[in-house]
Amino acid sequence: MFAGSAAFAQAAQCSCLAAIPVSGSVVGQLTNVQGDVRMSQAGGYAGVNGEAPVYSGARIMTGAQASASLVVGTNCAFDVPANVTVQIDPVEGGMCVSFDAPQAAVVPAGSEPGVLPVLLGAGAIGGGAALLLGLQDDDDAVSR
Repeated sequence: MFAGSAAFAQAAQCSCLAAIPVSGSVVGQLTNVQGDVRMSQAGGYAGVNGEAPVYSGARIMTGAQASASLVVGTNCAFDVPANVTVQIDPVEGGMCVSFDAPQAAVVPAGSEPGVLPVLLGAGAIGGGAALLLGLQDDDDAVSR
């Protein structure tokens, strides 16, 4: 009973729960690798060039200015941006794919650009304008 509860707790934190064949076999594929992308191996982390198979328990790290596409099972596909760590762990019912990054940074593969980048950009511009107006010197004396 407790083991199932732990697996459920882990699965609840998954960005995607992939139905996968028996553990130990290839569970996914890393493709379109650009920049410094590293994946855990038996002896530590190794660089990935081009594409590579992904196994249960893998950890994938993208560096600054790096990206890759990740497919796990038949239902989990992501475009992985820079500065993200991806974990692929076995849980009851499949493979848990989770990301150590802000949720907005990880984009499901094949998704169209949405309103979020526009809103974030507008917020950044508006915040910058407010800061400039607040810092404007209008020659008002603080004490008279």
